[in-house]
Amino acid sequence: MLPKNEHPAHGPHHQQKAPMIKVAPAAHQVTTLTGGVSAARAAVQQFLATELGAREIRITKIAPQDHGLDGWAAEAEILVPNLEVKMLGLPLTQEVLECEHYAIELEPDLSVRSYGHLGPESD
Repeated sequence: MLPKNEHPAHGPHHQQKAPMIKVAPAAHQVTTLTGGVSAARAAVQQFLATELGAREIRITKIAPQDHGLDGWAAEAEILVPNLEVKMLGLPLTQEVLECEHYAIELEPDLSVRSYGHLGPESD
């Protein structure tokens, strides 16, 4: 039992404080990292659709650089209109798409730092 002067309900002006909950740093980092992955994925998809005209996007790799503090690195496989067929100006009933592979690097604020065509994968 607590002494009278240390009792939680001691005194008429005592305000009871809500208990503090401490979040382990590792749990906080995992939550931030998970949210960061979703945000980075969305930024990559937005960039590829807007700037490269991707019709379909499959992100094959995404990883934080220094836990997201230095940005993100991603690789994606995208379907884009075939420019050679488009240049011919033939009347087509369906759009001809080709598969391309890109690497994208994002800044910590999720703006694009760099991107580049990776070429076909050799399996």
